[in-house]
Amino acid sequence: MTPNNIEKAQKSKASEITFLRITVGALLVVVAMEGMVISTSTGIERTIITPPTIEKSFWVSADGVSKSYLEQMAYWYAGLALSVTKTTGEYQKKLFLEYASPDKRGQLAIEMANRLSFNEKNSASTMFTPYAINVDNKLMRVALFGELETFVQDKRTSLKRVVYVVGFKNVNGKLYIHELKETNEADIFGTGTPQ
Repeated sequence: MTPNNIEKAQKSKASEITFLRITVGALLVVVAMEGMVISTSTGIERTIITPPTIEKSFWVSADGVSKSYLEQMAYWYAGLALSVTKTTGEYQKKLFLEYASPDKRGQLAIEMANRLSFNEKNSASTMFTPYAINVDNKLMRVALFGELETFVQDKRTSLKRVVYVVGFKNVNGKLYIHELKETNEADIFGTGTPQ
């Protein structure tokens, strides 16, 4: 090889090495940018869900849920727990407890069992009819204003205006029922401070 050929080969290799270094540098910049985009968007995704009866759509994410989702789920859970007959009670209790927060499942099971025991002893059934709903997204609680009717056999024995609060807990985008209790109009969310 002549000195000119050696010099040309070295310049060619130097050009190739420079090109490869620039390519690797550009790829590192792209990977770093993708990493930043992925890390900032983690947990932000929302899943759009449409209920079976298309009244309102709602969203659920790891950080929260929409107001309409809380409203519709509270309505459904209150119906499961409060509109019961002797024959449907156990099934509704089982279904209700499937969605109970693990740390409150025992307490909710006892409350449901007490309600069912009362109904069975008195041959009673209850029906809850909500007429207004108030949602507190921050507390993840829903206050349901309604009428609770109690029937013994086929006769209505009582009609009571009530406020029930349904509290939720969001764990990684899955909504659990955390509480169901009767409150009053002065403290609809059962927080101890009137709204």
